[in-house]
Amino acid sequence: MTTELRGTILSVDLDDLACYHAIHGLAPPTPEQADVVLGRCLPRFLRLFGETGARATFFVVGRDLERDMNGPGHGAALLTLAAQSGHELANHSYSHAYDLVDWPSGQVYRDLRRCDELLRKLGVEPRGFRAPGYSHDELLLQQVGALGYRYDSSLLPSLPYYAAKLAAMAWIRVRGRRSQSRARGLRSFVGPTHPYYRSDVGLWEVPISVSPLLRLPMVGTFVLRGGPLYREALRLPSLHLELHALDLADPDSDPIDPALRKRQPELRTPLEQRLARLRELIKRRGGATSIAAAFGS
Repeated sequence: MTTELRGTILSVDLDDLACYHAIHGLAPPTPEQADVVLGRCLPRFLRLFGETGARATFFVVGRDLERDMNGPGHGAALLTLAAQSGHELANHSYSHAYDLVDWPSGQVYRDLRRCDELLRKLGVEPRGFRAPGYSHDELLLQQVGALGYRYDSSLLPSLPYYAAKLAAMAWIRVRGRRSQSRARGLRSFVGPTHPYYRSDVGLWEVPISVSPLLRLPMVGTFVLRGGPLYREALRLPSLHLELHALDLADPDSDPIDPALRKRQPELRTPLEQRLARLRELIKRRGGATSIAAAFGS
């Protein structure tokens, strides 16, 4: 069973800088750098969405939310405000372990449940999940279904992305560093481009959009650069644009490691240009909504 959702869905993965340091084999970020996503990037998203009237799904990493709750608490307060303003908060796992798909089922369930419990402390009832690095399989999604969730949004049906990911991981190894990223499971990158129901796990799968023909990924890293993929995003009748917190990071004012600035392509585009393109995209597409709202839940 499939369905086609017209209009625009926005989802934002709140991966902190530690995730990117792990991908590139860099030393762990400093305590100051650990606050960039919830303390700086999240407020920028909320301001822009407030200006445009857009609503989005924020996929929250439980580990980072818990750290904030035990510290300054401003990130938790912002997420609570976001939920009260009509945004959706969803589960992006507790640990954001890139090898989560390889864990025993019981350990996976405990990890997802831990994030679920933290989100519920903010007064929300999570309905969806996205796997770290998109890597998922039936056994992992069975644990998502065991939480009573309605949907998964881990599928990025883009073979070009999968090939690029393999190449990037190989290059990191050649340079003598060890990436914690994984590209396990070709099925995480092959499949339908419209939402469909998975009876094997009792969940709707809500894929991230890709371009026609070449199936290039509609993710902020590439779309907000401008160019052909941005124009394609403006034209698609239905669009599920996946963003990451780093898409609204400012390399000029945020405490970001220079080594990471060199390696993350979105940071080579000035923040004001990324903000302007995202604002224009939302306005020209007539607004945007969260995954849950698109499904009427």
